[in-house]
Amino acid sequence: MTKVKLISIFVICIYLGSCSKEPLPINQFDTNQQDTNKLDTNHYDPYSIFSIHKDILKPTCANSGCHDGNFEPDFRTVESSYFGLVNVTPIKSNASGGFPYRVLPGDASKSMLLQRMTIDLNGNSGIMPLVLEPKSTYNQHKSEYLQRIAKWINDGAKDLAGNLPTTPNFPPNIQGVVFAQGNNVLLRPGIYEAANATAGVNTNVYFSLSDDKLDQSQLKNCTINVSANPDSFNVANEKPLIAGPEKIMNDLNGKPVKYWFNYELQTSATISLDVLWIRITVTDDVQTVQLPNKNSMFPIKKYFALKFK
Repeated sequence: MTKVKLISIFVICIYLGSCSKEPLPINQFDTNQQDTNKLDTNHYDPYSIFSIHKDILKPTCANSGCHDGNFEPDFRTVESSYFGLVNVTPIKSNASGGFPYRVLPGDASKSMLLQRMTIDLNGNSGIMPLVLEPKSTYNQHKSEYLQRIAKWINDGAKDLAGNLPTTPNFPPNIQGVVFAQGNNVLLRPGIYEAANATAGVNTNVYFSLSDDKLDQSQLKNCTINVSANPDSFNVANEKPLIAGPEKIMNDLNGKPVKYWFNYELQTSATISLDVLWIRITVTDDVQTVQLPNKNSMFPIKKYFALKFK
């Protein structure tokens, strides 16, 4: 065989190898699967997540190029379907934002999953499933399938073992930070810019916080830290925030909200061009968070900052 022919065969092999299908994304639930050994796969409850995945989600929605790992939620397995739906915020919502979760346990009418399967979202997203396999029987059984999904949700969206899902507990978040010197609220050149302060004058700072379970007055172990570096805070400088009295002031979007925590910053020794960065730490009934933290976007860090002139 000539050298030219060998080279040609080698090039063809490389070309054919490059045309192989790219592997699908890894299923993050493959290493955390629930025990299905006790399930009777021949006599299963038609209103269970196992049944809904087997009869509806896998054959109808996990087809090639759709929810097979290319798009959320991932319907390749029962586990990825369950954990990608229940109490998970949808990427797309309706125009009014009235569906906070893909599946809201106990309320099918407020679950985005059924909305996506019955309504063209905002008139431009189509009704799921967008594409059916040639042998699909979904259209013949659509009413039955939707009724089964609705019943599963209304019955609490139980997992494979028949357990009700736990209610999510989101961490506390900031609604507003207001700086004041005397009776004057300090202005910002932009929403996410540091507040402009007069050097050599003490400054009061007020915080409005939100939590999905507790009123902000019930948050615990609330502290403040001040630094000249937005990414470096000395733990030894943590000071307790003052609780109350309540004040009504605007949040970062200009809406009046309640401010509960405050602190007097000792800024009488500051000079022009000094910048102070603020961080607070708060605890709800489950978790402790820092606002902002080292991973927060820089504009959020600036929102907690004070610049002197």
